[in-house]
Amino acid sequence: MKKLVARLSFLVPTSWLSTAYLFERIDILSADAATCDHEWHVVASILSSVELQVHCYKCNTYSEVPDPSKKEWDESYNAMENPYPWRDHSRIRYYQNERADQNFQPLSRLN
Repeated sequence: MKKLVARLSFLVPTSWLSTAYLFERIDILSADAATCDHEWHVVASILSSVELQVHCYKCNTYSEVPDPSKKEWDESYNAMENPYPWRDHSRIRYYQNERADQNFQPLSRLN
């Protein structure tokens, strides 16, 4: 029922919805990261660790690609404004968010 309401909420002007609900809607409609068939997109280059940050739009998960080649690094320059697909799934290093998962509280509990 929550997914149906979340989908129907796209028909309502966003000014009528609370910011908290807009973020909760993302969580409701996102796929489960553990079972998702990820479609990764490069969204940023991380200068401090020289890695590419990738994002799966299906499950709203972030991960990274370590040690990009010079060509890959140069291509990622405009990734924040123009994300592009990442096809080599074997090079993706998944974030370890065990501590974050333990402290996670759904938005509905924060209100």
